[in-house]
Amino acid sequence: MTSDGASRPRPRAERSDVRRNRARLLAAAREVFQREGAGASLEAVARRAEVGIGTLYRHFPTRQDLLEALLAGAYDDLAARARELADSPAPGDALLAWLRAFIARVTAFRGLAASAVVSLRDERSALLDSSRAMRAAGQRLFVRAQQAGDVAPGADFADVLRLAGAIATVTEQEPAAADRLLALAAWGVAPRADGPDGPAGPDAFRGPRNGAPGGPGADGG
Repeated sequence: MTSDGASRPRPRAERSDVRRNRARLLAAAREVFQREGAGASLEAVARRAEVGIGTLYRHFPTRQDLLEALLAGAYDDLAARARELADSPAPGDALLAWLRAFIARVTAFRGLAASAVVSLRDERSALLDSSRAMRAAGQRLFVRAQQAGDVAPGADFADVLRLAGAIATVTEQEPAAADRLLALAAWGVAPRADGPDGPAGPDAFRGPRNGAPGGPGADGG
């Protein structure tokens, strides 16, 4: 009895070690990938986590598994950020802030954005649950902005998120361009005072105030 009783805590200790090793591997992967990109050596990740390569592969059998685990954490954080912004008195600004956060998170290191874009359209992805929660939280911000008149009634959240994913992909190595392209995308889905081809209004989510094609401060006639 004593021998059996003494052995019982061991599985809990082992589970604790497993959780700790997983957390260390994820932290190490973030650090190594931020420095070297998603194609960095997995051996370097294991060394940084101070575990053997076998331990890494037990947790993450493939590089894609590791990337998806990092993305799942990013998606959980983005869902939480959307909830923080849910009661903002400026719905258009809140949506734009969230889209900026989305782009920043999925461009945390080279190669991550491509995995993010795939995960958002793949219903079989291991990220399905976390991406659904993130999208649902983001869509609530989008609907509030639409109801406030900051987004055109015919605009669709799925399309806006695809645009954000595309911006993330093309600006991974040029982050300074992300805000400019997002502003143009925001201008594109803004309501128009004179119908689809009229000038954008001045509200928060309505894109570049000056210099956008056809926008309020654009040159021409």
